[in-house]
Amino acid sequence: MAAGGARALLVLLLLSGAAPRASQDCLSEQQLLAAIGQLQQLLKGQEARFTEGIRGLRNRLAVLQRSVSQAAPTLPGSGRPAEGLTRGGEDEETSRGLCILLSVLTVSCPELSAPPDGRKFGSKYLVDHEVHFTCNPGFRLVGPSSVACLPNGTWTGEPPRCTDTHECSSQPCQDDGTCVEGADQHSCMCPLGRIGSHCQLQGQTDVDECALSAREGARLCVHACVNIPGSYRCACPAGYRPSAGGESCEDVDECVSPQQVCPPGTTCINTGGGFQCVNPECPQAGKASYVKTSPFQCERNPCPVESRPCRQMPKTVSFHYLSLPSNPRPPLTLFRMATASAPGRPGPSSLRFGIVGGDSRGRFVMQRSGRQTGELVLIQTLEGPQTLEVDVDMSEYLGGIFQANHLSKVTVFVSPYDF
Repeated sequence: MAAGGARALLVLLLLSGAAPRASQDCLSEQQLLAAIGQLQQLLKGQEARFTEGIRGLRNRLAVLQRSVSQAAPTLPGSGRPAEGLTRGGEDEETSRGLCILLSVLTVSCPELSAPPDGRKFGSKYLVDHEVHFTCNPGFRLVGPSSVACLPNGTWTGEPPRCTDTHECSSQPCQDDGTCVEGADQHSCMCPLGRIGSHCQLQGQTDVDECALSAREGARLCVHACVNIPGSYRCACPAGYRPSAGGESCEDVDECVSPQQVCPPGTTCINTGGGFQCVNPECPQAGKASYVKTSPFQCERNPCPVESRPCRQMPKTVSFHYLSLPSNPRPPLTLFRMATASAPGRPGPSSLRFGIVGGDSRGRFVMQRSGRQTGELVLIQTLEGPQTLEVDVDMSEYLGGIFQANHLSKVTVFVSPYDF
């Protein structure tokens, strides 16, 4: 039969097989188009396999013809002696190969039937022949979609089966278990105290997830894990609250509380797990006097013309407060300084930055990050809780002549926790 005729016959068989159900479960246009597309792909593969099978059969027949011509065995009913079988070991080997070839051509595999709620395509069970399987709408195939007959008379795989795409509709889970549809099969989520594939067995009353994860070296919570019946929850230290996911902790900003947390005249600074009430004071130096222009900045009063020591004092003093978790990963930029020129006045031609005081101890460096900016960088990790202070100076020069300097006093609050 020609390939086109085989295709037409297969489509007719499919349509005739679906006809008895047409009155009960009609396919939609989309389902019908999808089924036709699958059949076209199946037929395309069948044509290629059929052509390849014919070519292989021709080769085997050619080998058989040559073997018969060379060996000249006695054919059934011919009455002629098999002279070729008495010519020695070589002719015996040829005869043995011929017998094997004849047996391969006549071997067949057990007959297969269509799976319930499915169809089977292919009725030849000889060596290298294939049988294909599909399922009716509303069912999915579990197992191989095609099997081939091997020379030993067995199939390459077990026949598949068709299962309902909505297995949970049969309510397979017992004792209030929840059925969950999967890719190939369903699963049951069992309530507390029940185990088994269908929640059919009595299980342990409670599983301590916290202790189990600790034994396995896992970490369910960033701070503390608290076991509760049937589950667990994550606890956070004072000053923190659970994040949206429940496994991490986030800081509580006490400074935005509707209740006043700091006494009058001070400013609230939020830190990791707490807060600080600060009221920085301007420096009291005999060489210069300062006035507070904002809660965190002081400016030097004008110096007398003849007072050079006064002009060497910082023109401005600013205060900055930073909060860090314990063990931050260096290098980490903490603070930046920049200069700004008054309108109509030339800016400095160069800047110099440096650390001039505080608890630096080699943990910080001050480096230039631009023509008019510098930055304070943490170069060593800090383990909390602790509070560090570092004083940073920025000096301005015009044509190599010192003009003014600005002092920034930076306070770093390191939290006891690494989150």
